[in-house]
Amino acid sequence: MTRLDLLDIDDIPEAYHYLFTDDYLGDRHIFRVWAHNPELLEATLEYLNTLYDQLTARTKELVILTVARTRGARYEWHQHVDIARDKGVTTDEMRAIGGDDLSPFPGEEYVLLQYARAVATGNVTDQIHQALCSAYDPGEVVAVGLICDFYVGLCNYVAAVELPFEGGEFCGWTPDDETIDALFE
Repeated sequence: MTRLDLLDIDDIPEAYHYLFTDDYLGDRHIFRVWAHNPELLEATLEYLNTLYDQLTARTKELVILTVARTRGARYEWHQHVDIARDKGVTTDEMRAIGGDDLSPFPGEEYVLLQYARAVATGNVTDQIHQALCSAYDPGEVVAVGLICDFYVGLCNYVAAVELPFEGGEFCGWTPDDETIDALFE
């Protein structure tokens, strides 16, 4: 059970109801908890959307999945397997990340995921940083670092408030297509 109530749309000021439409956030538990402070929810979403616009949708999801797996953050992993699939990440790629095997990824993505893993553990070396800078421009390097940092903090926050999963039980670190389909239909 979550340590903060999951608010319903009727529990928040009407000025923020637009955040919970299907076209915007929908009914994710993290946002229902953040709705206890709708002003911060709105500002955080604006910040995240700005970060997300700096990378491709696929790149962003690969980074988020890698941070979630590295941190053992089941809620974030569970949330993003379905989102990532819609952004071009294959189930086999998710299974590789979930199994801590980044070898199937080509050069630039491999470097990106190594960097995300290093940020998530607090162990970025000069070698990993230089490899990322060789594959991505400085603006992308900044965006990747900030997305990693945001999701490390989010993983810690989710654990602190003990958010339950949407879509049933945890999908597992190495889900198959049928598991994902069943959880998120």
